[in-house]
Amino acid sequence: MSSPPEQLPSLAALSSPVLQPAPDWRALQESRAVVRVRTYAGDDAWLITRYAEIKELLMGSRVGRAHPDPANAPQFINSAILDEATGQSDYANEIADHHQLRAVLTPYFSRKRMAALEPAVSALVDEAVDALESHGPPADLMTVFANPLSMAVLCELIGIPAEERDELGPLLAAASMLGGDAEGLAPLEAVIERLVTLRRQDPRDDMISGACAAGLPDAEIANVIAGVIFGGRGVVNHLAFGVARLCSDHELRAAVTADPGLMPAAVEEMVRTASAGGVIMPHYAREDLDVDGVRIQTGDLVLLDLALANTDRRVFEEPDRIDLTRTSNQHLTFSFGIWHCVGAPLARMELRLAFSALLRRFPELRLVHPVSELSTPDDQLAGGLSALPVAW
Repeated sequence: MSSPPEQLPSLAALSSPVLQPAPDWRALQESRAVVRVRTYAGDDAWLITRYAEIKELLMGSRVGRAHPDPANAPQFINSAILDEATGQSDYANEIADHHQLRAVLTPYFSRKRMAALEPAVSALVDEAVDALESHGPPADLMTVFANPLSMAVLCELIGIPAEERDELGPLLAAASMLGGDAEGLAPLEAVIERLVTLRRQDPRDDMISGACAAGLPDAEIANVIAGVIFGGRGVVNHLAFGVARLCSDHELRAAVTADPGLMPAAVEEMVRTASAGGVIMPHYAREDLDVDGVRIQTGDLVLLDLALANTDRRVFEEPDRIDLTRTSNQHLTFSFGIWHCVGAPLARMELRLAFSALLRRFPELRLVHPVSELSTPDDQLAGGLSALPVAW
């Protein structure tokens, strides 16, 4: 891309307060649908800010995760996980491979499968709440509750024995560190490859066994499962943002406490507005694109800001307000089209059960520090909150 005469705004310089509208980002959205920006890695990219344009790009196969020239691909952020995904993906066959992968994974998130899995997830939530209560206040909800619960649920789904959970957590955190290299992924993938070998010898009704039965090679299964684990860890952020919201929005909390049947609607609104640090999905243009009058060339880095899309005033009335009566809530938190997160049903279930259990067990649950003092980490790809101290 040729540089425009104006200085490119840097994503790293834009502020994004926790649980509050981000003025800098909103100003970009109001000014135009497509903005040239400098990424966290220092490369040029196109930031797409509006709902309609983002949703249209996610339809079909006009954008993807692979790049036709990986060695020279512009980067969004310094991340071994993203760099490896860009370098290993087969650009020519990316869409076909993506459909094949979804065909393997989707059955494990079906409505029937989720109904069968809910009792196990509910039991894991109860265990996590017990652990939080045993720890006693004050407690960092991220460390004591959200992280262990998310890993336990993922292991239940994937087919990872409980004794492996403690090992996987630190390995995943190390692999997610910004500025690392692809070698940081090796220990995580090695653990998963060992489990793949076990499942080939002793297949069960779990995701690893299903991937083996689909004929995927061991290394690819390890890569896929690592991706599922990393993607599923986004629930940790939604758990933290949701608890922060429930503890600071007294009207919301009173509503779901008085009528637990409102919790599904509350989950949708909380994930729609959980935008601290932005929810940006990096893609590459697979063809020349015309977006709101701006020409984007094949191979250009296209950043889809799902958080901004979720608060686009052109689509959502009073977008920054939690509205449990919102009749149309087609948010893009879990993306859209062929890129829609297959794990969304599990995320929704886990959040619904976790928030409900926390409010039942700890009716006096509160934040130790004001929301204004919460911070986001600057060394983790997944973002979220650095910590969430709570008491009860």
